[in-house]
Amino acid sequence: MFGKVKRNKNVIQQNISKKNKKELKAQRKWEQDEERIKGSKFRLLNEYMYTVNSEEAQKHFKQHPEEFKIYHTGYAQQIEKWPESPVGNIIKLLRESQQFQNRNLVISDLGCGQGEIQEHFEKDNRLSKLITVKSFDFVRLKPYIIETDISNLPLDDCSCDVAIFSLSLMGVNYLDYLGEAFRILKKNGHLIIAEVKSRMNTIDNFVNLVTGMGMKIQKRDEHNSHFVLFVFEKIMDICQFNGPLNQKRVQQILGHKDANLKDWQSLGKQILQPCVYKKR
Repeated sequence: MFGKVKRNKNVIQQNISKKNKKELKAQRKWEQDEERIKGSKFRLLNEYMYTVNSEEAQKHFKQHPEEFKIYHTGYAQQIEKWPESPVGNIIKLLRESQQFQNRNLVISDLGCGQGEIQEHFEKDNRLSKLITVKSFDFVRLKPYIIETDISNLPLDDCSCDVAIFSLSLMGVNYLDYLGEAFRILKKNGHLIIAEVKSRMNTIDNFVNLVTGMGMKIQKRDEHNSHFVLFVFEKIMDICQFNGPLNQKRVQQILGHKDANLKDWQSLGKQILQPCVYKKR
């Protein structure tokens, strides 16, 4: 009799074990499916932000702020897989480069996302007395972020020492962002850009584009496998992008004329291509 009871207990335990395994398997599958859905949503939003202008993107995310959060969650997960973080490299540059040492700086982080740069320097008791960071993006993910379209910043001319684009030259009108950065920078102020390597048809063309505005290249760091880090200095008072695009300007930037390029937006699209994912 006791042997029979023992066998029954073993059968019950085996059944419970099988049930638990099935439940765990189902749970894992649900989590994997959920991650795939989130990944797909991130890719769709990422592609959307590259292929519309900033006015349209701002309007969309004001109506659907939860999608902006989904995008930045996916973005953070993607950056974690990279050997180095663009924001981490920019923070290191600001902390260690001689041109930024022991100076009072006003920094504008344009397309700031989670506002990590401002958060970093505000937590540093010494540097927070020297460095003021202003963070701008479509949606306020942190209380200190200023909601705006970075093609039309609420800042005075020549009011900043440093402007930053960390993978934020998104949108078909990204040249307007560069124009705004030029406008708000003081003479001899610095423009720091981290940009995905695969977007650039050639790195030289991108450098020619930015220096053609009236800037000088100071740093071009290509050591990272995923992105390039640039530092430019503003050396002219007036942005040289004023007026319609002409073939002389095209040749200066691309090294050759191209009659198919009729305006600045078409030129910008050729120099920095949108990140578009292959259909699965």
